Amino acid sequence: MNIKNNQRYKMSSEKIETAFLALILKHRYEDITVSQICEKANINRSTFYCHYDDINDLIIKIESKFAKGTASIFNFGERQTHEAFIELFTFVKENKYFYKAFLNIPYITNAETSTKMSVLENIEQKSNFKSLSNIGIFYRASFFGAGIKEMCRLWLQRDCKEPPEQMAKLLLEEYGNRKSLFK
Repeated sequence: MNIKNNQRYKMSSEKIETAFLALILKHRYEDITVSQICEKANINRSTFYCHYDDINDLIIKIESKFAKGTASIFNFGERQTHEAFIELFTFVKENKYFYKAFLNIPYITNAETSTKMSVLENIEQKSNFKSLSNIGIFYRASFFGAGIKEMCRLWLQRDCKEPPEQMAKLLLEEYGNRKSLFK
């Protein structure tokens, strides 16, 4: 019996996600069909629909899983150390097939929006946004996030030739070697 959270169910989910990520590297996401995913994963359509409502549901669940991973590295905006950025670039490199596809999606995804909002809400709760300088934190954090995204995208295009430590150093040098980027 294929019940949620049993080993067979989890293996089917992994096969579906792996197939989708392989397909999205070669095709635009809107051109991918459930049939293609099933064929690539070597599963039946009914197995796909047992796990996901449709392709959009699959995309949202994959994005959410990876977004939680990256957000947890930074403890939702509380940790901005050199080590955290090394962890980020290492995580991206370890999951490069996902990020190569994800960072080339031409729209801001649900997971990206929710992660960004979680981080910004955390920053907002710890700051007094009545002063002009603290309002700037919100905008700097948004700008910084967009910069990291583009830096990762370009790094992945180069097949992660530079080590994560070098990427973290480059990033922090760009932002003035600050211990906290939002203070």
